[in-house]
Amino acid sequence: MLQFSPEAAPMLAVARRRARGLAVRLGGVLTCAALVTGALAQEEKKEEKPAAAPANAVGLKGLLPAEAPEGLLNTIGTLPETWTTWGEGVTGELTKFYGETAADLEGQRAAISRLKTSLEILDKALADPQYESILPQLAGLRSSLGRRIDVIEAVLDTVTADPTTGRGATSDAAKAQLTAGVETVDSYLDMVEGGAAWKSYLQTSEARAAVASDADAAKLVETLTPILDKAQAASKSEDAAIRDFMARGALKTYLHDLNHAVTVLKRSTAGVNMDDVRKNLKDLLEGLEQYEANVTSGSAAKARAAYDALRDATADGGERLTEVLRKHYFNSNLQVAISEGFLNRVLTKTHIEEGGIQDFILGADVYGCQITSTIAKFDLQPAANGVYFRLNLTGTVTTNTESYKGSAIIFSNGSHNFTAFKDIRFDGEHFSTTPANMHVNASNEPFDASTPLDNFPIFGGVGKSIAMTQAMRVRPDAEAVAAQRVTSRVGPQFDNEVDDKFTELNGKLQSKVIDTLKAENLYPDYKTYRSTDSQLDIGSRLMGVGALGGGTLPPKTVSDDEMRIRLHETLINNFLDTLGIGGKTMTEQELRKLLEEKFSKLLNKEVTLPAAKEATGDDAAKQPKAFIFTEKDPLHVKVADGKILLLIRAGFQRDEDKGGNIPPQIVTVPLTISIEGEEVVITRGDVLVDPVETPENVAEQVARAGVIKGKIETSIQNKRETRTLKVDKPEGEPVNVNVTKIEAQDGWISIHLQ
Repeated sequence: MLQFSPEAAPMLAVARRRARGLAVRLGGVLTCAALVTGALAQEEKKEEKPAAAPANAVGLKGLLPAEAPEGLLNTIGTLPETWTTWGEGVTGELTKFYGETAADLEGQRAAISRLKTSLEILDKALADPQYESILPQLAGLRSSLGRRIDVIEAVLDTVTADPTTGRGATSDAAKAQLTAGVETVDSYLDMVEGGAAWKSYLQTSEARAAVASDADAAKLVETLTPILDKAQAASKSEDAAIRDFMARGALKTYLHDLNHAVTVLKRSTAGVNMDDVRKNLKDLLEGLEQYEANVTSGSAAKARAAYDALRDATADGGERLTEVLRKHYFNSNLQVAISEGFLNRVLTKTHIEEGGIQDFILGADVYGCQITSTIAKFDLQPAANGVYFRLNLTGTVTTNTESYKGSAIIFSNGSHNFTAFKDIRFDGEHFSTTPANMHVNASNEPFDASTPLDNFPIFGGVGKSIAMTQAMRVRPDAEAVAAQRVTSRVGPQFDNEVDDKFTELNGKLQSKVIDTLKAENLYPDYKTYRSTDSQLDIGSRLMGVGALGGGTLPPKTVSDDEMRIRLHETLINNFLDTLGIGGKTMTEQELRKLLEEKFSKLLNKEVTLPAAKEATGDDAAKQPKAFIFTEKDPLHVKVADGKILLLIRAGFQRDEDKGGNIPPQIVTVPLTISIEGEEVVITRGDVLVDPVETPENVAEQVARAGVIKGKIETSIQNKRETRTLKVDKPEGEPVNVNVTKIEAQDGWISIHLQ
């Protein structure tokens, strides 16, 4: 066992006696570091701490936008007549809360409490079957209203936190984490020779006692800082052996937890610049509401910049805000739920194999034929981190044989039932398998016999009886051999075939999915996978720097034969941003070709998009030649109130004799997707055209809008497609999968498949 000891020894003596061993070498460096850091700690004590800012007593006053969110109020206004009273009450509360924010904290919290009561009514309605017909609308409204309340309450908690004691639960969590780190490093050092000396040097007992005491934050910082300095000095030692030892898992964890605790506690005593905090909170709320309204990258960047600043400026390090933003704005923007029944319908494999038999069993030559029929199904298993499923193989080997032993022939029918299973796990990037387990229940029934005495009237029956009796006597042994034969043939074949398939699948997943997404800058920065005994859930997030992600939706279990895909508008917009069309001038054909190339790469197959209808006559002469896309957000979508809004921010190229180029406009194309009979129907609503900048000549703008509207209406028309998709199975005929429902609410597009 290696010995690591921090025994004290003067630095000069260590330099002279390097040969005395690692323990002495470690000790010299650490002792020197302790003297230096101790002196620094004494100097720190002499510094005056800045005075803590007082708690902010005006709360939300001046932070909220002047008006309640228009989109939210519009959504409330679309509720059925039976919800009028509730809707008017909530609209009144929101209008007053934003426009006439109470001056005192008590009034602000009372307003939040009343809005929460309105949420509770929505929650009850969501659980009531009588509201099934408007369930998507209610769920979207609940999410939209709920996240506003959560964010505003987090802002109020942040702005009113007392910075002198400030971190509260965060401070307690940091101390608990350090306690766990101390236990970890002590347990490790107990197994290392010389570990007791290291525990003494790292002062683990002192750190444990400090965080367990009732000392205030300032006192804890005073106690823990010298301990941290000594540990950091050792981790940065010029001696490689010391650095390597301090880099070991348990010591690294202790150093990290110690540093985190000191950082947290220092912040709680450092004071807060409330002017900066309030400015950034205002920017955060404005940025989020602007994004809710127009889904622009600028508004997302404003919210993210304010949040980043608040993590440094607030007493709690932004953790109260982080909790809420992770839930509503930094969450996954792709969610897939697949039921076990759907999985089996698409992937269940049935196989029938015929073959001959030529064997030697229990002293007899056996000839005949066999038919093996198998079916493989997926059995999902609970797993909180990753997907876990069991591949179950069930089957029957049916045999018809003739056994020749001596001068007798035994005719038998066999029906050997078997089951096998193989466990498979998926971590999001790789499938791993375990060896297969198998059980066989063999049944081999002799039904006739033939002997040389068959042609003799009396003796023939006696000979057959004797042969059958002998066959029945050895039947258990014959069945045991049959079970062993099935096991040795089917078991390895099942094991190897599944392993080969998933090895191949891992290769395809890496080369055709992961590598492709990374090359196109579309690989998720966050992924979650879990399975229950009835469905698997996949979540991922594509969110670039300065961008936003998805939010939450009420959990909903898929039915036994269903698959549900949820796409958040941020996923689509982050994808559109990768097209790189900002600032470019492109014809409609060039844009379509770019999209075809992008989709072809992502799907690993040729994709052809339908061409737009060509304008004719005077309409063709009037229409612009190309888009002049804006630098920012040239193509985005917004999902709300049952519609997908396609937002085009572009100018339009036009010949001089037709009036010249049209300056940048915001073109809104509403699209509604519904299921009608056996078709998916895409219906375009009225196209809206608004100038980016207010024009000098209103009449000219009206004319421009008419030209643009005509162009878009020619390009994007109503469309019908079959709702049935053909899904290829690994073997066998394709499976028909039907789109049963498409919903568009509160940023999410939900597609239901059966």
